[in-house]
Amino acid sequence: MPRSHLYDKFQASASGTLLVLGTRIRIDPEGGEGTEIRLEDRLGVGNTTLQPRLALRWRPGRRHEVEAGYQWANRSGEAVLQDTIVFRDTTYAAGLRVNTDAGTSQMFLNYRYAFMAKEKTQIGAAVGIGLIFLKNEIAAVAGTTTGGPDTAIVRFAREGNINGPNAAIGGYGRFQLGDKWYLETDLRGLFIKIDNIKAGVLELGLAGRYFLSSKVGLELGYGLGLYEVQIEGTDNFAGINRTGKIRYTVNAPRIGVVYVF
Repeated sequence: MPRSHLYDKFQASASGTLLVLGTRIRIDPEGGEGTEIRLEDRLGVGNTTLQPRLALRWRPGRRHEVEAGYQWANRSGEAVLQDTIVFRDTTYAAGLRVNTDAGTSQMFLNYRYAFMAKEKTQIGAAVGIGLIFLKNEIAAVAGTTTGGPDTAIVRFAREGNINGPNAAIGGYGRFQLGDKWYLETDLRGLFIKIDNIKAGVLELGLAGRYFLSSKVGLELGYGLGLYEVQIEGTDNFAGINRTGKIRYTVNAPRIGVVYVF
């Protein structure tokens, strides 16, 4: 009888993920409020990107699982500003040509406990924590000046990076549908306010796995994430010295390989 992969001691996976993102960001100057910017509309940043994802699962017992991983999410774009924006401590005038680098890469660590741990079924609770590397840099390249359109100017750039923690709680299910087929589901969410930081997270995961052998399998998955972080002051537990707001959504279909060891 083929082995069940619901209770493998270790599993590693490597995937290519097609990220479909929508991002709004506001990084405030000192003593004021910045412009809320939709990156895809105003700064020419593409809303899709193909990025790698790595994950490792360890099952120390029949009911327990720990999963750690990293999802890359980096984009760039170029646009001529249609109106003036304020980003961090800099005002970018309408007519400037700007390059933008944006990133929402995420490191994650999930713990799952199976209340039901049958031969072909796992259902239980899940807790996820992580760190989101929010990177945003706007660089002025050229603009409309007295020398004419696209006259070169001295390049200047401003970064608005916030590496913020996130957490979510919920449930999960794992099901063996046949000798080689498996279905996985995850649903987690949380809204918290600590000091002057407000954060909301909603994460949904769905994946199908087909094992070619006792060691190697294929995975087709999908993830949906809704994230929002708002910082109202610089005196906070995380030591973040910028105020602002970041809200983004990500749809993430992926395909990858699973290795059991």
